[in-house]
Amino acid sequence: MRNNLNPFYVTGFIDAEGCFHVSIVNNNELKTGKSVRARFQISLNKKDKTLLEQIKNFFCVGKVIDRGDDVFYYQISTVKDLMLIINHFEKYPLISEKHADFLLFKNVLEIIKREEHLSMEGLKKILSFKATLNNGLPGSLKADFPDVIPILRPLVNSPQVLDPNWVSGFADGEGCFFINIYKKKESVLGEGVNLVFKITQDKRNSELLTSFVEFFGCGGIYSQSRTGNVKDFIVKRFSDLTDRIIPFFETFPLQGAKSKEFKDFKEAAELMKLKSHLTREGLEQIRAIKSRMNFKRKDI
Repeated sequence: MRNNLNPFYVTGFIDAEGCFHVSIVNNNELKTGKSVRARFQISLNKKDKTLLEQIKNFFCVGKVIDRGDDVFYYQISTVKDLMLIINHFEKYPLISEKHADFLLFKNVLEIIKREEHLSMEGLKKILSFKATLNNGLPGSLKADFPDVIPILRPLVNSPQVLDPNWVSGFADGEGCFFINIYKKKESVLGEGVNLVFKITQDKRNSELLTSFVEFFGCGGIYSQSRTGNVKDFIVKRFSDLTDRIIPFFETFPLQGAKSKEFKDFKEAAELMKLKSHLTREGLEQIRAIKSRMNFKRKDI
């Protein structure tokens, strides 16, 4: 039985955290000498094990595995089960650059379904897709198959209108809520406070990041370095956070451990609305909230 996760939320979260893998390993028992394995996977810190279980229940296939180093992953590895999630993404499409990986992965699955991967010709077809998928071919496969020509990566166009449940899911994976306490000479307390909501992406998803500005009606796009390889959608104006960002996530709630970060972020915002951060007691309350957030959080 499926749980109450919205299907667009699931797609949004997978756009942020999911991965499509194709591995090719030595197998002397096969005519090609290589075995092809396809799998879909989401890897998360143990604090989000419950969310992984929810996603497993949503799809009704796969398994959640303890990797043994505070990381759990949800994995689907049979062709039959993988075709079920292919159907999901055709109905509720991925919209980041991960959609291109999905299309490449889908082609590999079709080759496997037809058992063409058992021939050298079929194996080379898969290699041409794998060469474009994720990080491409490892050096060993490039050496074994120097004549493989990578398939052109499919173009991905961000939709003009984002589904709000997708946005919630994507933010659950890639969003961050921060409290900054900084030196402020002109303040009586010598310190100031600001709140920041941020979504970070590789430059390939620049168009998608820009769509968040229009969706929320606030914020801007900033490069993390001179090269511009990593970009941020950032909202830091307090009125935008209280009038747009916080009400949005109240209406379309985060489902993972990040919901606790949002709760703390909202509590700090409420204190700032009351101007409590301008008093020593209020500032220390906010400092205490900050001290338990993100990587410092222990209440998992």
